[in-house]
Amino acid sequence: MFENLGNMMEMVKKVQQNVQTIQEQLKSERIEVSSGDVIKVIVNGQQDVVSLELNGRYLSPDNAALLQDLLVATLNSAMSKSRELNQTAMGKLTSELNIPKIPGLF
Repeated sequence: MFENLGNMMEMVKKVQQNVQTIQEQLKSERIEVSSGDVIKVIVNGQQDVVSLELNGRYLSPDNAALLQDLLVATLNSAMSKSRELNQTAMGKLTSELNIPKIPGLF
């Protein structure tokens, strides 16, 4: 009985170490999404915005609504790609450790 508990604790420790390693890797990943030459957004694999660039050529009151729409669309696209990267990395971890898929766990 205690032998199984020891094995389980070892597995938990290994999972924690692997998750921490993957999180560090995801933090250093860069995902770049742009809307033509108007907006460029760079996020990392943890859904943090790292950089946001606006082409000054398009900054005018006449373009405000268009820029707002492009900014939202570009940010949403970057975040979606970042989430996919994160889910892929965590899915790989769970498959390597033979952990059953539990919705919302990773």
